[in-house]
Amino acid sequence: MPLTKYYVASSIDGFIADVHDRIEWLEQFGFEEFDEHYQAFLSGIGALVMGATTYEFVLAQGAWPYAEIPTWVVTHRALPTIEGASITFFAGDVGQLDAEVREAADDRDVWLVGGGALAAQFADRGLIDELHVTYVPVLVGSGKPLLPVAEASRPLVLSSSKTFPSGSVEHVYRFA
Repeated sequence: MPLTKYYVASSIDGFIADVHDRIEWLEQFGFEEFDEHYQAFLSGIGALVMGATTYEFVLAQGAWPYAEIPTWVVTHRALPTIEGASITFFAGDVGQLDAEVREAADDRDVWLVGGGALAAQFADRGLIDELHVTYVPVLVGSGKPLLPVAEASRPLVLSSSKTFPSGSVEHVYRFA
């Protein structure tokens, strides 16, 4: 059965974007040191779920990087589509979405691409299996929180850690 994974970068103080939805604080570190690790993670992904803000951010970067991966965008707004991409817009309860996405992933995993509020909806319903959080050595001060859950959830168990040359550290947690 596929696992649902929230794979994300966070500032040390727990933000995934600043108050203006920008990530310059992350981009200053470059992505080269993370690329091999990211590609290995992505190779095990069979379906994506993201929020509208993340979708718009990815669109603004140019070419759609997930051409062959079925993607669900959770939104209540009308958004542009991408020719040739497998994108489904969804407005509803993430509990209903979870089964559909896991089935589409087949024998691979589901990646909750972002943002934190969407991941929190999944976490609040017990639908996240793993958190892959790369803590970047910078303080943002305020912004979009990593995982703004509504209430305390199940305990987490650290299953692995990886340190990168920049001092960034990825922790992989499983829910107990």
